Amino acid sequence: MFGSKAQKKSEWVKSAMARYEKPLLQYSYSIVRDLERARDVVQETFMRLFKQEQEGIEGHLSQWLFTVCRNCSLKVLRSQDRYVHVDSSEFESQSSNEPSPAFNMERKEQIARLMELVQELTTNQQEVVRLRFQNFHSYQEISDITGLSVGNVGFILNAAMRSLREKMERDDREEKIIYLTKTA
Repeated sequence: MFGSKAQKKSEWVKSAMARYEKPLLQYSYSIVRDLERARDVVQETFMRLFKQEQEGIEGHLSQWLFTVCRNCSLKVLRSQDRYVHVDSSEFESQSSNEPSPAFNMERKEQIARLMELVQELTTNQQEVVRLRFQNFHSYQEISDITGLSVGNVGFILNAAMRSLREKMERDDREEKIIYLTKTA
């Protein structure tokens, strides 16, 4: 009986690792900015999962994992007395399925520029944008992970998106002006 329960729990944790290890590693790395420390944080997150009762986490496993990962990452930062920085390299591996190499190159440049612009956002905005668009969490889940109210999550996300849109439009206008002056 005991072996069966332990085996089920082990399978549950393995399944969670298979699904969430990479997203948690990316999330932790975006906070601690050190791959080895991020790996340690993710390992600690799954060790804590193994110690939890499955029934208490069912239905909100993703929220629970990201909350624990965030708290462990912030604990690492506090112990290092470091600031939170954002690295765009974790997003550079995204590629388009479009057949045109020119389209792929342009898309990569746009993504790289967008990631640069994300770094200009406030820390709260960066975190909410990452949780929403990189890890596909709902406003409620982001609220549960960060401790912000759902309304505040929406406000922060709206302000971040407005800022990014304005900056991208400004860049596009400046690029067109440069293009026009080069041909004249």
